[in-house]
Amino acid sequence: MSKGDTRTGSGSYGFVTKKCPECYAHLPLQTRKCPSCNTKIGDVDKLGFATRPFDWWGYLIAIISIVGLCWFIWWGFLKE
Repeated sequence: MSKGDTRTGSGSYGFVTKKCPECYAHLPLQTRKCPSCNTKIGDVDKLGFATRPFDWWGYLIAIISIVGLCWFIWWGFLKE
């Protein structure tokens, strides 16, 4: 790390709190869920906001829905 780098070993960028990306409440760095809006939050980014965790279930359901729609279109209109 260089002299001007404010990051600590935990990646907290020198911040003592982080902001919820949904309701902008100030939270301790160890918090994983915002008590104000019940949003899951991750580590702090370089601007002091908490990152949002990746929503695997949402993307999985979307992909399955798109595949199901394509199969229905094939079955209903293109199958001879």
